[in-house]
Amino acid sequence: MIPSDQRPPGNDWLVRRITDLERQVRELQAGRRLEKATIGSGGLTVAGTGGVTVKDDGKVTVLDHTGRELIVLGRVGLSDGSTVPGMVVYRTEEEGGYVAMSLYHGIMAIWDREGNIIFSSDEVSGQGLARPWLPVTWAGSDWTQWPGTTSTTFAMVLETAVPRQQPRLFVRLRHTMDTSGASGELRLMCNGVQLGPTVAVGFAVGYTDIGPVALPAAAFGEIMGLSVDGRRTAGTGAVRATVTASWTQQS
Repeated sequence: MIPSDQRPPGNDWLVRRITDLERQVRELQAGRRLEKATIGSGGLTVAGTGGVTVKDDGKVTVLDHTGRELIVLGRVGLSDGSTVPGMVVYRTEEEGGYVAMSLYHGIMAIWDREGNIIFSSDEVSGQGLARPWLPVTWAGSDWTQWPGTTSTTFAMVLETAVPRQQPRLFVRLRHTMDTSGASGELRLMCNGVQLGPTVAVGFAVGYTDIGPVALPAAAFGEIMGLSVDGRRTAGTGAVRATVTASWTQQS
């Protein structure tokens, strides 16, 4: 005989036990997981092809030892109180605590300690860089040494080449005729396309800013030929010019 302390407490005991276990399994399956948890020094490892998914406007936040945010990934806050999808990396407190890098709606930027964007993509045109603007150009101030042409039809006076990484170009020209009473014209060309207006030149040293003007369409990184062409329109002598400043920039 089965000892009394080993007998089931009734004929329906097994059925009730199975029913109770099924109820607990359903509750576990319906319940939310890991509402709040702390992972210790052992860390968290995702093996194989597994992954971590953040959804429903959630975010991942990395804090320093004082609880200050260092990295926020997911819904990040803006100065007006709204939030957008993206990522922000902050400088340490010793470095000022300001934003170091941001990514909002796919627009990436790197910031200096004064809050200036020093690197970003050009989201207006969708191609190339918005910043930085880097070149610094120097030119001689003695107009008698500037390149020139006596041609009465447009001829190349200056030339260079630039890779198309930004969509717009700025050029500052200095120019003069080298004979009193003479006149001439200059134009800025890129791959056979004139950029900006035709510049009238007389017997006086002056300067003309052209741009920023849109560069002709081309593949990103394509080498584009630039030239300043000139011609004499009246009198004798040469039309002379030099470029004292030039850079490409965003839209």
